[in-house]
Amino acid sequence: MKRIDRATLRGKPLDEDCKRAKTTTGEYGKEDKRVYCYGLYRECSCCDIREECLDCEAYVYNARPLSEENK
Repeated sequence: MKRIDRATLRGKPLDEDCKRAKTTTGEYGKEDKRVYCYGLYRECSCCDIREECLDCEAYVYNARPLSEENK
């Protein structure tokens, strides 16, 4: 299975800030080659994820099992 990058999952090119975010693969096992990120935090807080990250399809907590990906 080919690795699917964050820009593809996101549906548009990555912002410069996106390139600084920590990434992960294999969210649903070894066969899951999608690359997600853990998002970026707001400048004023160490606990609040940016709104655009929460809505982004490449944000790790928005990952769906591979069987549901085509739905």
